[in-house]
Amino acid sequence: MHIGLISDCLQSSDLAAVLHHYQHVGITHIEIGTGNFSSAPHCELNRMLHDAPARAAWLAMFAQHGIHISALNCSGNVLDGDLTRRTQAQQVFRDTVQLAGLIGVHTVVCMSGCPGEPSGDGQYPNWVTCDWQPEFLALLQRQWSEIVIPFWQQHASFLTQHHVRVAIEMHPGQVVYNPATFAQLHAVTGDMVGINLDPSHLFWQGIEPIRVIERYGRHIYHVHAKDCWIDETEMALNGGLDMRHGNGVTRAWQHCLWGDGHGEDYWRSFVRALADQHYNGVLSIEYAGSDTDVIGDIIRTRALIERVLPA
Repeated sequence: MHIGLISDCLQSSDLAAVLHHYQHVGITHIEIGTGNFSSAPHCELNRMLHDAPARAAWLAMFAQHGIHISALNCSGNVLDGDLTRRTQAQQVFRDTVQLAGLIGVHTVVCMSGCPGEPSGDGQYPNWVTCDWQPEFLALLQRQWSEIVIPFWQQHASFLTQHHVRVAIEMHPGQVVYNPATFAQLHAVTGDMVGINLDPSHLFWQGIEPIRVIERYGRHIYHVHAKDCWIDETEMALNGGLDMRHGNGVTRAWQHCLWGDGHGEDYWRSFVRALADQHYNGVLSIEYAGSDTDVIGDIIRTRALIERVLPA
């Protein structure tokens, strides 16, 4: 396995500075944000796609620092109920896949999307998480049959055409948020769509990431190294579906760096489980620390990962 970083960890730095810092701390792989939820500070997507000399110069910067591009990340809501947002998100997704194919990057990290209501001109996504009222189940069935399945069936063929696979991040607020909903999507797309395993989003749903690895290991195409701290008192009182955030309010969970939510022994078991499933890809650090010492926190996280990697 390799240790990588998401480029957005240093959003305020230009690409040359990012690559210098990453090379200095011993990072060999980088995941590049291309748009949507990422502001894409290190990739001018349209220019990289259509300007061959600019693309060659961009790629040369990585080569000069001995850093490989592990994945492109265009996470966004490609099924948004708002037409303008949906159109933009889908364009970024397709452009990212095409760029990945052009530069020989085989993995694009993204999210599944979350529609609104299939009919009408609703402006907001509608994430169904309760089966009690029959209207919820009816909405969920229509979302999948009329929006989710047609989009991903079509784009599975698009991925094949460009020799690129997608690693879906199972994320609350999206139609794929746990292993069962991933399996539902995979039944439609086949192996062109796999998992970007981000354990942080699983912890606060009460999902054990190591169990996910053991069950779905062959479908894991990419891994985000991000932790989640659980406030057991608040979790017992309010659960993981806790919308309170900021303004001095402590909710039941917070994203954090590896080691700040779960100890080193846990991550050693996590990495061992990945190795047992023959995963030999990248552990891509997604920064979730404070803004006071980003480089220092990256160094600390990298050192932990180095210690828990199989000999």
